[in-house]
Amino acid sequence: MMKNQLCPSSRFLRLIPALLGAVAGLAVFLWVYGTAPLHVSWDNWILRGYDELDVQQHYAGWLLFRNAHWAFPLGMADTVAMPDGTAISYTDSLPWVSILLKLLRGFLPATFQWFGLYVLGCFVLQGAAGGLLCARRLKSRRQAAVTGLLGGGVFACLPTLWERAFRHTALASQWLFLFALYVYLESRDTLRRTGRVPKGRWWLAVLAFLAVGIHPYFLPPVMVCALLWCVDRVRLKGGKRGAVLDFAAALAAALAGSVLCGAVGTESSLSRDGYGEFSMNLNALFNPYSRGQYTWSRLLPVLPQQTNQYDGFNYLGLGVLALLAVSLILSAVAAFRHPEQIRTWWGRNWPVAIVCGLLTLFAVSNQVYWGNSGFTIPLPGWLLSLCGIFRASGRMFYLPAACLVVWGVYTLQITCRRLPKPAVCSSILLAVLLAVQVWDLSAVAAEKQNYFTDAVADPVETVADHPMTAGIGAGRSALLAAGEVREDRLRLLAILAGKEGLPTNLDIAVSGSHAAAAQSRADTAAQLLSGQYDPTAVYITTDESVWNRWQQIFADDPKPYFFSADSCYFMLCLEP
Repeated sequence: MMKNQLCPSSRFLRLIPALLGAVAGLAVFLWVYGTAPLHVSWDNWILRGYDELDVQQHYAGWLLFRNAHWAFPLGMADTVAMPDGTAISYTDSLPWVSILLKLLRGFLPATFQWFGLYVLGCFVLQGAAGGLLCARRLKSRRQAAVTGLLGGGVFACLPTLWERAFRHTALASQWLFLFALYVYLESRDTLRRTGRVPKGRWWLAVLAFLAVGIHPYFLPPVMVCALLWCVDRVRLKGGKRGAVLDFAAALAAALAGSVLCGAVGTESSLSRDGYGEFSMNLNALFNPYSRGQYTWSRLLPVLPQQTNQYDGFNYLGLGVLALLAVSLILSAVAAFRHPEQIRTWWGRNWPVAIVCGLLTLFAVSNQVYWGNSGFTIPLPGWLLSLCGIFRASGRMFYLPAACLVVWGVYTLQITCRRLPKPAVCSSILLAVLLAVQVWDLSAVAAEKQNYFTDAVADPVETVADHPMTAGIGAGRSALLAAGEVREDRLRLLAILAGKEGLPTNLDIAVSGSHAAAAQSRADTAAQLLSGQYDPTAVYITTDESVWNRWQQIFADDPKPYFFSADSCYFMLCLEP
């Protein structure tokens, strides 16, 4: 019995911190967003955009995919970018979630937005993972429970999670690499302690499979954790063959998932131009600046950065910065007084430190800036193209940031062992730092909740929920854009098509070239200008002069009906 109580991986010491961390994540979500986004039949907050228009794209991808025929890959939607269609990996519509809900489409209400529920799940899972990571080394049940709650709160209050939630919903799934980090650390310590290769390492393959079908940017940090495990398996036990098989299993799971959901194997290009533009500024850790002009810190000022480096947002929060500062001082003292402890720590963790350093270099990219001062390191074209697969490189710092938080918490715990009542001291210090983090982020929490309060009180009428467009899909075959449409109406029109059950030649994918869809839009414009039309189609343009030309061309035809809504101009037959 005593052995089980002292084992860090005992069932209780895993379950309770995870549950209490999940509770902390739930509480943080409700504090920041309230319950408004959880109402699945209310989507006006999406239609008005959230910080930018990406959330409209994610929602449109889901709606159109919901109406699509089943095909292989499972994530293909033939209802968008007609006639070829596209994979919803390229609309960032969380393929695994969309595929699961598509199975239930016959039971779902006509309007069903699940983004609020999904982000709630992300906060809960992030809190659970944070609780597990922070309480992992503890042997006291009471301290593990308290640390799980506080540690879950710290991880749920990481600004990178809040900044991504709803602006880019899929990237709120940071629990993926947090659990991967936990599996790696637990597997490593179990191997060191018992000499046996743990079965739990297979979770790394499961997480790799999930990552590629939620957002491909989470595949590298998950695979890094798989690689770290394999390195340590060789270091601690030998047997390169087993380590290679473990990594191959994770890689195979990722490849299978990417093919199944359509992330690879379609005609869309994996690489995009712009590596270095969406990088992390060297001041990002303490620069409270992001898209949306939120007040990310009550104390620290906004610092300059390059235009597109908003996507490299990695502000840690004042509480976490204080945690790291205290831990750095304590480590410096330990290095002076107990150098053997530092050597032991480095001998155990140098692979993690090296990998985090490499990820940080990739996040900073070859365009190195401190504020507005910097330089560019020239790279060959093939290397830029390769890096362009993950061109928004600032996101690669998420895992190093998580490792810093874990290191900081462990440093506090180790230091407090030398104090009277170490469990109490450690818990109090962590609670104080969490309180500082909460205070620092309290302004942005109020601003984010006010967004939903204002959306409820003052709904915005868009083309996707305009009275004139309601029901236009009845008895009609497609919504066809004649030529290109305005960028600020593109996603809303795609949402309208999805709500009305109409396939469309609109292209909302973020990657790849959909030449057939572009040709369809050009052909549609030419067809109308030549006086021909399909009476079962709904035609759309955002160019009023083009719309006026249609009315002139079909002035003698009694069938076409013309109307406008939200700066979008329609032509359809009332009796298709």
